[in-house]
Amino acid sequence: MNVRKLFILLIGLTWPFLGLGLMALHFGYLPSGATLVAEVIGLFLAGILSGCLFIAAYSGLNSPLGRGMIHVGYLLFAPLGLMAALVAPSPLEAATGISMFTIIIATPMAIILYGNLVVAAGLGITGGLALSAKVLASRF
Repeated sequence: MNVRKLFILLIGLTWPFLGLGLMALHFGYLPSGATLVAEVIGLFLAGILSGCLFIAAYSGLNSPLGRGMIHVGYLLFAPLGLMAALVAPSPLEAATGISMFTIIIATPMAIILYGNLVVAAGLGITGGLALSAKVLASRF
């Protein structure tokens, strides 16, 4: 297996464990039944996608400063993305009269959207800073 694919798979597998552990410690409960399955699937897919975002941003920058900034950006914004992913399905859980199909489909989609929006923004900010630093360094 390719090292990048293994790295992405490891990130994808850690997001459900970290997310559910954080939910149990911070909020004091774990969802049960179909909601738990939907959140695990959503966190796994969000972790896979965040790993892909990290690899894409990392391979796009060749300088040591740029790659270091991508590491810092992921380390800073991945926990925020994980928290956003945990809070995202809360309105769906509070709603009454919704079907199980809606929970199974909408919960992972909300987790993926909210979690990776934060990670993508963080990698964009730090990657942009790295590119601007590289341009400024080449001019002086």
